[in-house]
Amino acid sequence: MAGLSISTRWLRPSTASLIKSSFLRSQTANLHQQGPSRSAVVHEQAFPQNQQAPIPPVEQSTTPNSHKLDSLISQIPLVQSLRQSHTYKESRPHLAIPPAIRQHHFVGGSLAGPGKLALAPYMWTSSRKEEAKESEAISKSSSAKTSSVVSVFHIGRDLCGHPGFVHGGLLSVLFDEVFARCISAAFPSGLGMTANLNVDFRKPALPDRLYVLRTETTKVEGRKAWVHGKMIYLPLALPLGQSQTASVYDIMPDESLLSEDSEGAVMVAEAKALFIEPKFADSMVSVYRT
Repeated sequence: MAGLSISTRWLRPSTASLIKSSFLRSQTANLHQQGPSRSAVVHEQAFPQNQQAPIPPVEQSTTPNSHKLDSLISQIPLVQSLRQSHTYKESRPHLAIPPAIRQHHFVGGSLAGPGKLALAPYMWTSSRKEEAKESEAISKSSSAKTSSVVSVFHIGRDLCGHPGFVHGGLLSVLFDEVFARCISAAFPSGLGMTANLNVDFRKPALPDRLYVLRTETTKVEGRKAWVHGKMIYLPLALPLGQSQTASVYDIMPDESLLSEDSEGAVMVAEAKALFIEPKFADSMVSVYRT
């Protein structure tokens, strides 16, 4: 704006104000432009442009306790049931993100590591095609894909707000992350952006626990998809701090401590959200469709 003030120094106040107003309107219009040029900007910003070698992301799958954690997760009755199911497909989306992008990814990079998210979250996805009801208005497509996703992950003690309690903002982030995976089947591009997210916190979330997050797409209308979910933690405590003084290698859990139906399992939050497929989705990096 300094250059603008110099160029209008000798103009009458009304003329200078008009020029400044026009300039601001043009900048705002460019900011909200949804056409090809705006898409190109989004696309370019999705990839790091510097020439320095990227910092290797934390390898969530090879932390000292991760192999035992993987084995422990395999003992969860829910996981065993999902792996035997023919309708659910298992994946670990964050491990499929290219390293150059993953190092900048909030969940896959910044929150990964001992004391935080000790291993990449597991996800099981079930998609189905639902025919539009006769009473409903027919959109671009007469049917839409809806999905259910079950995710299992460990939250460490370095992600607390108040000491001894997981930060509520982290729970919101994890809801948003798994929701995005859940609605990906609803859109042709596989990409959706959060328009609204509401989280109801039911009980305090404790660190050093395995969590189960269940989500389901409830409605799809054109470029809009609605989703809801709930999050619980399992009773078994798994203290995996950065010091690595605690190890899961000596833990021989009672099977009841790994069950969603056990007395000690606690539902910590429920959430619902609206996602919208952006008009510039064709220029975005597809992170969740793996």
